Amino acid sequence: MNLNKYYEDLSSQRLSFRKLTCQDINSWIEFYENNPNLKYLGIDLNRTHSEMVTAWIETQIERYEKNNFGQLGIILQETKELVGTIGFIINKYCKERTIEKATAIKPTYWRKGIGKEASITLINAAFENNLAKKIIGHRHIDNQSSQKFTYDLGFKDIRVLKEDRRTVVKYQLSKNRWKEKHGFYYLTSLLTSAKKLT
Repeated sequence: MNLNKYYEDLSSQRLSFRKLTCQDINSWIEFYENNPNLKYLGIDLNRTHSEMVTAWIETQIERYEKNNFGQLGIILQETKELVGTIGFIINKYCKERTIEKATAIKPTYWRKGIGKEASITLINAAFENNLAKKIIGHRHIDNQSSQKFTYDLGFKDIRVLKEDRRTVVKYQLSKNRWKEKHGFYYLTSLLTSAKKLT
């Protein structure tokens, strides 16, 4: 599937999505400031925040160019602010084609339901457009907030492994489990009752 088709006109009650550009560097640097969860990400914390954000956004732009999907900006429709990122990369797990999901939210916007709202929107889009039969992801074994987040969405832990000198938990969500647990109607009902930003 062409990259554009998976995010164009995609939106939820509060959010819209778009490709990241180098113009987002100054805004996204906030993600790296006063963020206690950076230790879980497996990134080089000896670099400056500017170096980290520049390298990360350039990686997403390279993925767009290769039609390997990549992280999209999560935009708060009310203010047009970049508040997070979410997206997929094409991957294989156990020789089966799948997509790997990742989500990041600026600390200022934690606990406002943005990550869940964005995730539900993209997961529905991925399964409805038959991007893959399964979605996978991974988290640091000590990241309890990420664990709760993935469980709430319906992901199941499938494996613990060493990756880049850290211990991570691999998890997955099948299309059948998503439909059984939530049904595609879940998107509408949840987003209608989504928390207002305060």
